Amino acid sequence: MIKLFEHKERADDRPAKHLDNTYDFYDRSSWSQVVQIRGTLNGWFDNYPKTDKSELKKRFQTSFSSAFYELFLHELFLRQGFSLEPHPKIQGTTKRPDFLVKSNGIEFYLEAKESTDKSDPEKSVENKINNLYDQINNVNSPNFFFRINELNLKSNNQPSGKKVIKFLENELPKYDPEIVTQQIKTGGFESLGEIIYEDNDLKLVISLIPKSSKNRGKEGLRPIGVYPVTITYGGADASIKSAIEKKATRYGVLDKPYLICINSTSWKMTDDDDVMDAIFGSLQITFSTDPNNRNERLERALDGVFKNSKGPKFTRVSGVLITNVHTANLYTAKHWLIKHPFAKQEIDFEKFRLTRTVVENNQIKTYAGETISEILGTSD
Repeated sequence: MIKLFEHKERADDRPAKHLDNTYDFYDRSSWSQVVQIRGTLNGWFDNYPKTDKSELKKRFQTSFSSAFYELFLHELFLRQGFSLEPHPKIQGTTKRPDFLVKSNGIEFYLEAKESTDKSDPEKSVENKINNLYDQINNVNSPNFFFRINELNLKSNNQPSGKKVIKFLENELPKYDPEIVTQQIKTGGFESLGEIIYEDNDLKLVISLIPKSSKNRGKEGLRPIGVYPVTITYGGADASIKSAIEKKATRYGVLDKPYLICINSTSWKMTDDDDVMDAIFGSLQITFSTDPNNRNERLERALDGVFKNSKGPKFTRVSGVLITNVHTANLYTAKHWLIKHPFAKQEIDFEKFRLTRTVVENNQIKTYAGETISEILGTSD
């Protein structure tokens, strides 16, 4: 029987690199946390249809996060009493949705998509930076951790990690960890001097943080201790909307209801406000021009996925399930199951055990159900 992760002895206790293939890291690691992840995913994989296991495993090896999300959805709906047929044929198109879901007297198509909030150029820059981080973590730095204050790519080229390593290893012997420790005690971390490397492709500014005496010279400790702080404005609502819109009309007119599932893994985080703004429209303050009765109130603008100023939108979609789930947060992962109030083909949301949100009498109402953790039976 094919397994997602084969049973074998594993002795690699090294942390993952920034550019590590996730499947390869999970497959080689002996960490106790990874042992739990492999066991959970293997259990889910055992429940996946045999005819499609080989193809799904190949996808795990090349595109871990999207394959994980499909396996997660299969298990989530299976635990609610549904059967799922991967990649069913549908009339009028050669495209195939991810699943046909059946049981409890209902049938619907289910489509899965990730929402990462990063464009291809942004992903390319991220890969260059992660490549450089992996190389900096190869610096021989027995006495110090690095606090990276600034990392600025000045060109489209991949910066030379070899040059950075050589520069830093030449600079480090100039610093005494005891003297730097005393500087921190006297003036705090902000009193630390900076080491600056700059060439045509890169500007790198770091400060040195002395290792504790017991860790000096210890092997296996990566030098980078503090990464640059990223400041962001806004949330994940725009990327959620974009992801839904890309899938809403993908299959034309369908003969069954259609549920779109979005895993919002935006680096900007995902919360209730992001989801509600994306689906029902952003919040705005409205008021009367009558100075004696301003009547100020919060309302939703007509810029949501389900409705705009011209009326209902994407009515082929019966509803959406939005999650922020990955292998490390299964116990705490949140979800938003939302029914399209203007759907041409409805799904009976009472058939789901999940907490669900519907529109009734022009009011957005949420009915408590089970969490992802409760349905999957995941442990903390």
